[in-house]
Amino acid sequence: MNKKLYKLMDWAKIEEIIYSECDNPGTLLGPHKSGNNTLIQAYFPGATDVKVRWTAQEGSKDKKITQMEIADDDGYFAVLIPEKGVTDYKYLVKYDSNESFEKGDPYRHSRILKDTDFKKFREGKLLNAGDIFGSHIMEYEGETGVSFIVWAPGAMRVSVVGEFNEWDGRINQMTRVNSDYFEIFIPGDLAGMKYQYEIKLKGDKVFKKNDPYSNILKDGISVVCAADDFKWSDKTFFNKKRNIKDMIIYELSDGYFSCDPKKLKKEIAALINNIKDNGYTYVMLNPSDKADPYGGGCGYFYITGQATGSSAALKQLVDSLHEAGIRVIFDWMPAGFSLEESGLKFFDGTSLYGHLDPKQGLSADGKRGLFQYGRGEVKSFLLSSGLRLIEEFHADGISIAGVAQMLYLDYGKRYGEWVPNMYGNNENLEAIDFIKEFIAQAKKINSNALIMAEDSSTHKNITAGGDEGIGFDIKWNEGFLSEYFDYISHDPIERGEQLSELTDELVYSFAEKFVIPLSDGLLLNNRGVLDLFPGNEAQRLSTLRLSLAFAYMHPGYKLISQEFDDSCKSLLAELNELYLNEPALCDRNDDQDSFEWLSNMNREQSCISFIRKTDDPEEMLIAAVNFSGIEQSFTTGVPYEGKYKELINTDDASYGGTGIVNAQVKRAIDKQSDGRAQSITVKLAPLSVSIMKFVPYTETELAKVIEERIRRNTPIKKSGKKPASK
Repeated sequence: MNKKLYKLMDWAKIEEIIYSECDNPGTLLGPHKSGNNTLIQAYFPGATDVKVRWTAQEGSKDKKITQMEIADDDGYFAVLIPEKGVTDYKYLVKYDSNESFEKGDPYRHSRILKDTDFKKFREGKLLNAGDIFGSHIMEYEGETGVSFIVWAPGAMRVSVVGEFNEWDGRINQMTRVNSDYFEIFIPGDLAGMKYQYEIKLKGDKVFKKNDPYSNILKDGISVVCAADDFKWSDKTFFNKKRNIKDMIIYELSDGYFSCDPKKLKKEIAALINNIKDNGYTYVMLNPSDKADPYGGGCGYFYITGQATGSSAALKQLVDSLHEAGIRVIFDWMPAGFSLEESGLKFFDGTSLYGHLDPKQGLSADGKRGLFQYGRGEVKSFLLSSGLRLIEEFHADGISIAGVAQMLYLDYGKRYGEWVPNMYGNNENLEAIDFIKEFIAQAKKINSNALIMAEDSSTHKNITAGGDEGIGFDIKWNEGFLSEYFDYISHDPIERGEQLSELTDELVYSFAEKFVIPLSDGLLLNNRGVLDLFPGNEAQRLSTLRLSLAFAYMHPGYKLISQEFDDSCKSLLAELNELYLNEPALCDRNDDQDSFEWLSNMNREQSCISFIRKTDDPEEMLIAAVNFSGIEQSFTTGVPYEGKYKELINTDDASYGGTGIVNAQVKRAIDKQSDGRAQSITVKLAPLSVSIMKFVPYTETELAKVIEERIRRNTPIKKSGKKPASK
């Protein structure tokens, strides 16, 4: 190396780069003014020869090639270009194979992250963090490449490693910005390549992390994704005011789509046909399914193309559903993060996203990290994650999972295992503020956005607004799930004595705006739907049909998992049609006056009956339910004289039942039952439901009923005399 060049070298800093301990490699690497010359330094571990092909700055378009000198045998090269301000250049790099590679220089570029961005990020107000952090293919200062930005204040050094640099953390060391952030722009075509962040701590501990802002994972590793140019065609439908009265949600199971682009169009068409044929009006899906094998859906927050194979494919799915008049709800879980080593756990060696104290930072089972919702950077990360589902993917609604764990500091924990808030109680005030902020921001993007709470808590005012309320539009009635399925798991012989388990739940069914979620969440440990019920296969199928009909007659909007639909498709199609066409069901889900018990204490028969109604008697429906394992004749009081016509019976042969139905219209008779003057008696197969509709008498029928009553209640004495002859 010539003396002039040797004197310009900062050997201590060079050693930092070679030992991959540098958090500002751009102070050495890349182009730097040196008098009337340009000093260019580069580090290519293992390279045997490096040249610079550069363009002169004095208006010449000619490319010049200058040999770089080796400053360190480990692969550190330098050259003094006899012209100042040289920035347009490429490296020609040779390794032992003697093959030459053209490479751009990440260190010739200026800073990417703007002061306004990191300020908003720290304050929890950067609502498009996913557009800035993570990896983004872009054109920058005359070169095409990928920008990488990551938040890691606790790291000594961060490098981007991937398929493009042999996973070598020495090559693409990132530049620290504003003490807490690292960035780099890597020139080249990296689309579709896997990458991670290699983080080095003091003490030489080195580990790799996936990008928290990953859009796609391949083999559990982050992938560089190109932005799509998808053109939406749903503007009119997306902005149309929603009507949740007709809301019947079809929940897709994880793995519904094959992720094969050649099959996706047919899969979408088949899904839409199934939904429309069977009467569903909403779809709920998890856009990140298959992405998180460790944490039950809470490890990655920007994965939005995993379910369909790409983000563009997901947008096509949503756009196609909207074209068919079907709204889309995305499942989202900001309640915690999974603890696999490549995830958010101790991301930069510190409890960056969570709490250091396990009493605050771990779930009760120790399997999930809990977010520090009061930290601005975490708020920006999470808010941006959820809001982009509405803004970028046109979600009509967001279903927030794990709300109870967010609301309570002691969720699932015992005394001494949690830390009270500033007022000494168990509410997570920071999480509540975060939820309210998310709902407010979501409504700003789309006032029609439906925000649902998957909440098992008894916290008050979940669906109420104002200072006292949380502000959700609707809440999952997990109390119904818990109590109903506890009840139905009893042997039919025992159900009469346990009847209060079933009926007590109705006491709070109008405390919030509820949806009845017959969801995949019920199916634990790979158990199927039928495994939830006792008995042989035929009895379990009967119980499933009973459960579905009972849920549809129960107050609350409906959510049906794909697996329930697969088991009872024809019955569910008719229940959906009934629900959508009967105002007593779809119009009055939030009105306590729409429900009334007829019989709820018949422990001997294990039978119940109740009414769903509006202000119009002709819209009244009656449900009679037999929870026992034997066929019965069940007498129930009815509110009006008239006829009661069976609309659906879950034992109908067309649904797979035995055919014990009430084909004839039932006329109310003057026999007291359940405190009513009139009653009807219906046949009920074992484990079945009969849904009947009130039909008033016609004037002719009414006159006949009155005449019969008069004759029955007015005795006429027989004289024994023959009538006089004419």
